[in-house]
Amino acid sequence: MVRRGAGRRRRPYVFYSGSAALFEEHRAALGAPADARYVGADTGFAALHDVALLSAMYGMFAGVAHAFALIREEPVAPGELAPLLGSWITAMSGSIARTATQLESGDYTGGVVSNLAMQVAGQDTLLRTAEEQGVSAELLAPYFRLMERRLEAGSGEEDLTGVVDLLRR
Repeated sequence: MVRRGAGRRRRPYVFYSGSAALFEEHRAALGAPADARYVGADTGFAALHDVALLSAMYGMFAGVAHAFALIREEPVAPGELAPLLGSWITAMSGSIARTATQLESGDYTGGVVSNLAMQVAGQDTLLRTAEEQGVSAELLAPYFRLMERRLEAGSGEEDLTGVVDLLRR
């Protein structure tokens, strides 16, 4: 599974899992066509990492599709929105490390910028704007429902990280 890292100038990489000793023995050959990234002894971890990255990618693509749909019938050129959208997504990517830290610590209140209660309160504006623009909210609505469930459970001061726990069955 060859993946390109964030940005165009980075070298692509391939995930490997299984025997660490075997990986180390062949690291140079494995790393010739692309960076070789060892992700664990479990032989399924390479595929799991790939699917995790692809899942995040499709979530991002869904948000991008929704954003472009909002302006589609307006006198706003997609090329005008694109650099703003790209820089916004890049800025928001900083939350990924915070989410990981919160998941590892179990404290979803550390470093919160916009708590869950505020996020849920603001969703009406997003949904109303979609309605006014004639855009389906079907890409956003499932995530908003999860946020509402977490808020109803009394987690209003937390970050959005608690949604991860709701996805686990």
